[in-house]
Amino acid sequence: MDNWVKVERGIRYREHPTRKHGVPRRPDRYYVIRLAVDGVMRQEALGWESEGITLEKARLELGKLREAKRTGKGPRSLGEKREIDDSKRRAEEEARRIAEAARITVADFWQNNYWPAQRHKAHGSLVAEEALWSKWLQPHIGETPLVELTPALLDKVKFDMMEAGKAPSSIKYAMAVVSQMWTLADRDGIVTGRCPTKWVDLPWQDNRRERYLTVEEADKLLAALSTRAPLMKDMAILGLDCGLRFGEIAELTWQDCDFTRGMLQIRDPKSGVNRVAYMTARVRQVLEARSGNASRGNEEYIFLDGNGYPVQGTSKAFKNVCNELFNQGVTDRRYRVSFHTLRHSFASRLVEASTDLYSVSKLMGHSTIKMTERYSHLSPNKFKEAIDVLNNAQGS
Repeated sequence: MDNWVKVERGIRYREHPTRKHGVPRRPDRYYVIRLAVDGVMRQEALGWESEGITLEKARLELGKLREAKRTGKGPRSLGEKREIDDSKRRAEEEARRIAEAARITVADFWQNNYWPAQRHKAHGSLVAEEALWSKWLQPHIGETPLVELTPALLDKVKFDMMEAGKAPSSIKYAMAVVSQMWTLADRDGIVTGRCPTKWVDLPWQDNRRERYLTVEEADKLLAALSTRAPLMKDMAILGLDCGLRFGEIAELTWQDCDFTRGMLQIRDPKSGVNRVAYMTARVRQVLEARSGNASRGNEEYIFLDGNGYPVQGTSKAFKNVCNELFNQGVTDRRYRVSFHTLRHSFASRLVEASTDLYSVSKLMGHSTIKMTERYSHLSPNKFKEAIDVLNNAQGS
């Protein structure tokens, strides 16, 4: 296979030891050409006769390369020719990709790329995002090519939401959805550069919930739920006593329960950092009472709806009870009672009982202590004690 036969100056071939080709049949020939480029002799492959490479084609190809070498125009070797062809092909592919990307509307990307990739999110998040999409984003920017999305178009979404009385948090959420779409599109090579939401001035409002339940109010809530929504009552106890989010409670399985040490393992929470919650006496009572329903092993969800499926959201009965007991005439959502109020109540009680903020932060699963500092005003005795220290130092 290494025995080259020189046909003429610059053209050689070798014969395959067994494969025959042509009429009359003869050993298949593999052609190469030889020429000097920049003072270096190169031997470059053309291919097999059985693949269409003939002596005439070899002469033609060699002639083109010699002419390019003489005139300085065009590729001087097959390697250079391949590089030019590859570069041209890449440029054509890039132009085709850009043209295809220019035709992808925001609605196309939502339906085909973004939305199918969001199934890992909590049920409540999916409901909220779909509502924002159908109500605000799709009507305003759905038919806009994604690459033509501008801050001005998003400003129109913002202003219309503001005129409709939507909370600043809802507007921020809508822009966050657009930002997530842009990030995914950037990853897939459909868009480049910064997301246009970066140049949208978002309205600001301190939307932190201020409402929390006293012990008496919590007891009143649980009493009402015990007859109208027993499942919600059990989940509410974990919200009040463990400070868990609704999604964290709904995701609990029996393998997360450690009755020996009185702990619950909270896996894959919103903050992204796993943590443990501690059972109070009534939390343990709730879980032990429900453990008799476990039938498929430790991986079964603790809280199942009437059809045996994991609970997807707070029931209508729970919302009705909250509205009847606490939300009559309350229009500011910061003061309305919801399931999340139970988590807020958990933290508030701990702070009022002089629990240090670091411990509260860890029990709540906050990603930063700053998130916990919102409760600091509930511990006025701490500030009074600080002033008393100052008074004592001054001899007052």
